Amino acid sequence: MKQVDESKQFPRLNGKSPEEIVELFKGYNFVDDHGHRLDMCQDFIDLVEMATETDK
Repeated sequence: MKQVDESKQFPRLNGKSPEEIVELFKGYNFVDDHGHRLDMCQDFIDLVEMATETDK
């Protein structure tokens, strides 16, 4: 039996726009205990935007 490295099955986030990252996570259907989707969480959106900012 061959071990599969699951991390290689998922697309990389480097070079993706905030919108592309949110869409990627939206596809995972993450929800909180109340059924709220991750892509509707402003803290998550802010985090994605901060993580993708480039210093000019």
